[in-house]
Amino acid sequence: MSSQNVALFIDLTARELRTRVLSVGAGWFWLFATPILLLLVYNFVFGVIFQARAPDLDVPFVAWLAVALWPWLAFSDGVLKGSEAIKKNAELIAKVAVPRALLTISTQTASFLLQLVGYLVVLLALAVLGVELTLVGIPYVLLVLATLYLLSLGLALLASAVQVFVRDLEQLLPTLMMFWFFLTPILYAPELLPEDMRVWLHLNPMAWWMEEIRSALFHGKMLPDLNFLPLLAGALLMVWVGKRIFDRLSPHFEDFL
Repeated sequence: MSSQNVALFIDLTARELRTRVLSVGAGWFWLFATPILLLLVYNFVFGVIFQARAPDLDVPFVAWLAVALWPWLAFSDGVLKGSEAIKKNAELIAKVAVPRALLTISTQTASFLLQLVGYLVVLLALAVLGVELTLVGIPYVLLVLATLYLLSLGLALLASAVQVFVRDLEQLLPTLMMFWFFLTPILYAPELLPEDMRVWLHLNPMAWWMEEIRSALFHGKMLPDLNFLPLLAGALLMVWVGKRIFDRLSPHFEDFL
């Protein structure tokens, strides 16, 4: 990416962040308040009503849930918002010779970053409440989140290009992401599944990301091992596939927008 494109990417991402945060009067307040409110709701539902317990850990269930939920929200929001970027910027594409992939990348990046701010707020709130998180695992969490960002980016590039030609994808994609969410052990522990179903859980790549994040924050995993290689390889492959399909389809965008 040239220096000019890097500057344009930063400008587009900053514009998207300002639009998302300042679209309401108290945007900055809700950016920090919303994660806390959601954390309280989840704590009431799962901790008070269902009295759920974290598997094999002496931590509140809401903490076990939260450390995986917000990475999922970053991933999901990045894919969904990024998939709408080309259609949303149809007029800009028609008037300005802007690298089209940057529109998707900047939108996906802004969405991912906003959810990461919420994640930071949640982790700080858990620490204030006395939940013991292993700080030595933070660098590895950041590494895992970087690969999750790349996976989200690759899917966003793919979806934003295909959605130009397949309009129904706009309605279908949120449903698919919801199914993926419930098939991922975020709200429940894998041990709660029947033995024959637990095997299929390993075919869900998002389960790998959740497991690594929890291993870092609760068990102090500091360094990548063989479990990290599929995350990195899968993320890089998805970026390559998404960018390749995007580049193949982008010359025909104007005919369908």
